[in-house]
Amino acid sequence: MAAGGAGTLAQGKKGTKGTIELIESKDGKFRFTVRDADGKYRGGSSVGHTTEKEAKEAAEELKKVIATATYVHKKSGSKKTKD
Repeated sequence: MAAGGAGTLAQGKKGTKGTIELIESKDGKFRFTVRDADGKYRGGSSVGHTTEKEAKEAAEELKKVIATATYVHKKSGSKKTKD
């Protein structure tokens, strides 16, 4: 069950905004995917949420985190350092 109906799935146009698709998986859990304006996959949830509302709340929280996040350089097994 994707937000916005089938017409919005991966069918963005240049100059328009990206989409966050809310999808009900075969296991009955809800996940989200993020696509840019051209419909290219940019990320998504790996965790299944019990309800569509929970998946949407998780996507909204991710939007807030990304808006304020800073870049950190990290190598496997090492401590984080800010750029």
